[in-house]
Amino acid sequence: MRSPYPERVPINRAALFASALFIVQALEGTPLYFCAGCTIFILLAALAFNAGGGLTRASGVYVFFYSVMVVLIGICYKAYLGEPAQSNLVDPRTDIEAYVGSMLSMYGAVTLSRLFSRPRGLLEDVLKEADMHRASIGCMLFGAFGMVGVAMLGTGFRTAFSQVNLLVPVGIIIGIMYEIRSSGGSRCTNIFVVLATLYSLVMGMLGFSKQGMILPIFCWLLPICALRYRLSFVQVLSSLAIIFIVFYYLVPYSQYGRGQVSQDTTSGERMEIAFALLSHPNETRRLFLQSEEEQAYKDIRGFGSYYNKPQGFWERLQFVSVDDGLNNVTDQGHVFGLLPVAYGFANIVPHFLWPNKPGANLGNMYGHEISGDMEGQGDVTTGISFSPTGEAYHLAKWAGIFALAPLLWFTAFTALDILLGDIRRSPWGLLAVAIISHVAPEGGIVGTIGLFSFDVEVLIFCALFSVWFAPMLAAAILGPSSQTVSA
Repeated sequence: MRSPYPERVPINRAALFASALFIVQALEGTPLYFCAGCTIFILLAALAFNAGGGLTRASGVYVFFYSVMVVLIGICYKAYLGEPAQSNLVDPRTDIEAYVGSMLSMYGAVTLSRLFSRPRGLLEDVLKEADMHRASIGCMLFGAFGMVGVAMLGTGFRTAFSQVNLLVPVGIIIGIMYEIRSSGGSRCTNIFVVLATLYSLVMGMLGFSKQGMILPIFCWLLPICALRYRLSFVQVLSSLAIIFIVFYYLVPYSQYGRGQVSQDTTSGERMEIAFALLSHPNETRRLFLQSEEEQAYKDIRGFGSYYNKPQGFWERLQFVSVDDGLNNVTDQGHVFGLLPVAYGFANIVPHFLWPNKPGANLGNMYGHEISGDMEGQGDVTTGISFSPTGEAYHLAKWAGIFALAPLLWFTAFTALDILLGDIRRSPWGLLAVAIISHVAPEGGIVGTIGLFSFDVEVLIFCALFSVWFAPMLAAAILGPSSQTVSA
């Protein structure tokens, strides 16, 4: 089976899917304005995805993860459950209008940004294939153990390195790309990649980090799909089994385990809690589902379930209900203003140059606005993720949707396209997919500023380290005649 990597969506198929969803929603009691809004959103998303080059360009990747994770999964699963799409929402008309308006703005930003694209990205071909094996090993080693040496240089260096250190994920991507290319498609991994993946999974488990556990798996799938690697039947089954374990057991484990630790919990205590929860995965999953059900309709932040009954992890694969609360607050007159945008641009300046630069936990502030608890009862740490649409509308209503959002999207798409070009051709291009998959649905509109500032710095750092330092580090360890060790 050759792994898929879509470059475009046939518009006739998108229209057929949208029409089928329209009929199902109408039969389930969804108002026609909401059905029509969903149909228009799907068609605009397909047009924007194709205009952005599909999953070959950063803009197409952004459109994909935004549209799927923010809206499509939620409304499709809602239809699957037989529930009207607007039910359990307090401001459904604004919700669907804002999503349609955002997708129209995004389509315009994608189209305009492609006028400035280059035939080749600046970082597209900087790593020679002959250096990829050692670059992979060097990145994974320094990413895993380099913090010890960096910490000796001082707290500032340690903090800066921890923020840009995606060397283990990029090392995994480089290693898999090398194995596929050098073997002519007969193998896709080696022992170093396997060890790095296990290391990342363990660190993610100990940190109760959902993203930390999913990222190494994602970094496996990205090059396999991008290079159209032909998977065997056993590999397909193994991949499906791993994905099942991650989402069925490890995601509930991370969500439940995070509530069992605090900032004062020591590393030893974290390990004890992690071991106890992982020793009984079915019980941990049961406890997670029980806590979700208890919290669903009495959430102190003012958020309810999008579905009639709590759906566990499915609740986190949509932002319709979360944005709905913020849209409702905005329509009541609580327009936040553009100060968060200033925070976003201020954050571009490195901390060592501006130690006291202003900042705020925006998700926490928005959450307290929704709950009506502006004082927060002392809670200043809990963060809530909102989609770019929800935050853009909250900052400036329709000016946020039709002016602020497309301007920031255009800047991010243009910068990433000039830097990366065809993202299938370089490890940093595929690393950008992993970054965008997180920022596009839940980074808010201010998070888009990070895409063309901080995240660009991360990609450049990973590329330069891979080209200039990682091969030398690997050669010092393996010797000049090291050979690929295949698994």
